[in-house]
Amino acid sequence: MRCSAWALAALVALMLPTVLDTFWTSLLIQILVFGLFALSADLLIGHVGLLPMGHAAFFAVGAYATAILEVRHGQGFALSVAGGLVAATLLALVFGLAVRTGDVYFILLTLALGNVVWGAAMRWTSFTGGENGVSNVPPPVIAGFRFERLDDYYYLVLATIVACAVGYRMLVRSPFGLTLRGIRESESRMRALGYRVEAHKLAAFMLSGALAGLAGILYIYWNRFVSPAAAGFLVSAEAVLMVILGGSGTVLGPFLGAAVIIVIRSYGSAYFVAWWMTAMGLVFIATVLWAPHGLLGVAERFRRGRRMEIAGGRLASEETRP
Repeated sequence: MRCSAWALAALVALMLPTVLDTFWTSLLIQILVFGLFALSADLLIGHVGLLPMGHAAFFAVGAYATAILEVRHGQGFALSVAGGLVAATLLALVFGLAVRTGDVYFILLTLALGNVVWGAAMRWTSFTGGENGVSNVPPPVIAGFRFERLDDYYYLVLATIVACAVGYRMLVRSPFGLTLRGIRESESRMRALGYRVEAHKLAAFMLSGALAGLAGILYIYWNRFVSPAAAGFLVSAEAVLMVILGGSGTVLGPFLGAAVIIVIRSYGSAYFVAWWMTAMGLVFIATVLWAPHGLLGVAERFRRGRRMEIAGGRLASEETRP
């Protein structure tokens, strides 16, 4: 049954660009890209128990490095993407010193480090272009094929996201992922068992930064432009909100949360220019108060309730039999 559902979902995902217009195809690409970005943050939130508030730094560095290599140095797609991934991962290695702290100190430190990247993007105009950013990023070219049409790029993004989601699922189910969840539950107990807690947290932080950088790379080839806004606090906060809204500790949850936030942002900013941020705030408050485990948690609760009702009905019918 589950395999049939996944097969149907894959078929729908492949068919969507053929039935949707350019606006909706572009919206789907945004959902996939920011879903991957939220998934990178959820590796820390849902599996390590750390709340990163400066995650947009890796997203922006991956985007900037790729754009600069493409536009200013004329490098090809493969080398530019590799440069973006390396830049984001190295930045995560440096910022990973924050894992030595915890709780509110980790939140404040990642927030401060994220603001450092935003400030550098704003003020280092000779390198980043300042508020003008880096524009005119060419479309990706793979094996001679130019992904210039939006539909073609959608399939490239979809394939990348599926590969990342499968790899992520394998990672969190591996002994490494189980160790991370053990650290989330009790660091002292994991230390007593002989695990190197800081090393595992740093590795998770670097993997999370690399995924965020990959999301930034996918973003730059869709948007063809990157500015300091990509490193802003709002982008980091949205990633956290996507995780909480969809359901932390899951693969599908961040993408579900991204879909809700992207739709609110797109339609809210178009029809309620001054109030769409208020709508986001209300969604966040409602989620924390009435759905602390996210939309997937609500769906699971509803499914369990239905199972109990069905089981209760069967038991009642058996008891009434002569």
